[in-house]
Amino acid sequence: MSFVNAHFVTYARDLGYHPLVAAGGFSVIGASSILGALLLGHLSDKYGRRPFLAVSYQLRCVGFVIVLLSMGIPIVGIPSFGLVALVAGILMVGFSWNSVVSITGAYVSDQFGVTNLGRIYGTMFAVMPFGSGLGAYSGGILYDARGTYDVAILCNILLLAGAQLFIWTINNKEIAIQKSVTGLS
Repeated sequence: MSFVNAHFVTYARDLGYHPLVAAGGFSVIGASSILGALLLGHLSDKYGRRPFLAVSYQLRCVGFVIVLLSMGIPIVGIPSFGLVALVAGILMVGFSWNSVVSITGAYVSDQFGVTNLGRIYGTMFAVMPFGSGLGAYSGGILYDARGTYDVAILCNILLLAGAQLFIWTINNKEIAIQKSVTGLS
């Protein structure tokens, strides 16, 4: 999501939208992320973590495809789909944005137990800023080289598709819930 944080407003401005429309679009991402985190987190509690973690990445992937279509893909003759596509795409990207945080934490807890949650989750969040920084930086490098965000968005799409497929390959294991010390069963 570092690409979105660093480049969305510029992307929308490059498409010819007013700065307030671009900033408003960014706020739509934030607002829809609250709804997505609550709904997808609740559904993952009810129906299982892995399917909704994969769905979160899939929604973001499809959202980026729609965002890419908002500018068009001239190399293959696809015209710009405009503001409607941009808004639809950012709603999907936003909806999935924060849901992965809560679902990932719950999934790690389910798979490795609460005893290991802090160490594993802490390590994940200590390492993620490096990838996040690389994503924002490489998006800028690609933009500077091409004058457009098309390849950067395509890279996001490919990485998200890979993440979603990777999630489906994980073997789930059940951790027995530890009985409390009071002896309640």
